This record gives sequence, C-alpha cells and structure tokens, in this order.
Amino acid sequence: MSGFAAFARKELVEIVRTWRIWVLPGVLVFAALSAPALTALLPSLVERFGETPGVSIEIGDVTALDAYGEYLGNLRELVALAVLIVYGGLISGELRGGPGVLVLTKPLSRPAYVLAKLAAQSLLLIVATAAATALCIAVTAALFEVGPVGDVIAAVGLWLAYALWLLCLALALSAFLPAPAAASAAGVGVYVLLAILSQFGFARPTFARLPSLAGEALAGGAVDVAWPLLTALATAAALVALAVGRFGRREI
Repeated sequence: MSGFAAFARKELVEIVRTWRIWVLPGVLVFAALSAPALTALLPSLVERFGETPGVSIEIGDVTALDAYGEYLGNLRELVALAVLIVYGGLISGELRGGPGVLVLTKPLSRPAYVLAKLAAQSLLLIVATAAATALCIAVTAALFEVGPVGDVIAAVGLWLAYALWLLCLALALSAFLPAPAAASAAGVGVYVLLAILSQFGFARPTFARLPSLAGEALAGGAVDVAWPLLTALATAAALVALAVGRFGRREI
C-alpha cells in the first residue's frame, strides 16, 4: 500500500485546517452540552406547563443519570445520523470535486487512499467522542453530581463501536455510489432498518443491538457484548474490503 502514511498525514492536516474539524466535533459538543443543560431545566419547564389550567404534569427529581441518558440518546440519534451524512461523500465527494483524481496521479495506491481516509476519520471520531464525553461529565458534575462515570464510559464505548461501523458503511456506500447525497440517504436507510431489526430477538447477538446494549450498560446492567462486537468487527472488515475492491475497479 504505497503512500498510506503520507496520505494519512495529509488527511489529518486537512481535517485540522478545514471545515471538517468543526462539523462532527461540533455536533458532538452540542450533544454533550445540551443533554445536562436540558435535563437541569426540565423541572422548571414542567412547572411552567403545570400552571396551565387543565394541565397536570409531575416528574420525579432529575439526576446525573438522567443527563447521561439524554446524552446517550443524542449520540444514538443525532450524532449517528451526522456520521452518515458527513461521511456520505468521503470518497465520491472528492472524486466529483477533483482533488481525489489529482491525488491518485501521485505514487499512491488505491487501497492506501481508502484505508488512509478511514484511519484519519476514525481517529477524529474517537478523539471527538472522548472529548465530548469528558465535557458532558464535567457539565453534569457541575449541575448535579458526577454520577456513574464508569457506566457512562462503558455505554459510550459501545456506541462508539457502532458509530465506527456506521463510518465503515458510509465508506463502502461512498465507494459504490457516485453521488454523496445518494450514499448518505442509503446510509440513513440502513440505519433505520437496523433500528427496526434490533427490536427482534434474533438480532440480539449482532452489532444491531449495540445502541440498545449501550443503554443497558448505562443503567448499570450486566451486558454480554462479545458477539455484538465480533459481528461488528467482521461486518465492518467486510464493508472496508468491499470499498477497497470497488474503488480499485472504479473509473476516475
């Protein structure tokens, strides 16, 4: 894979110096800040609605666990969809815009091109998720208490495994579909399908259950993650192999 290291460095520099450093990390920061803030405001909002004639709403005391649950919900919905939308043009976007064609005239193999992009974006996703989670824990501690930090880390780790799988899916779709919008739409469709399938018992030992297992981990329950993680790894590797194979035959 000639040129992998050099191109991976180029991708990381490009992330830092362009809009890419703001989009997905920005969504993660919003998810981290809004969850504890909205949870803290919930009692006062409910109290105001309760003053409306004919309306009666009662809630219990909100806690740090409620804030973390809201954060995990943001990750499973808002951020997961952002991953699919942002990375829908990971390959096809550059090829349509021209930079990808120029880069491939250099001594850079096509597998190295695909894998370097995956490595750089995976690093961004991991670092941004870790930073956002630390921020959420800090804000939650300031508004409530620290809460079950170990369970939070375990839950976010399971979600992150799923998010990295979604990144591999977006990579494969971007290699097959020429339009970034089509790749993003197809990715969202797969996301919805997996959310439906995860409700059935046969999906429990698969990666489709990772978001649900993250919720169970946050609640402090014992979760068996071996098969979901193994199936996530195997299918992610298959998606990357498909992306490499398709891109290797693609005319540019």
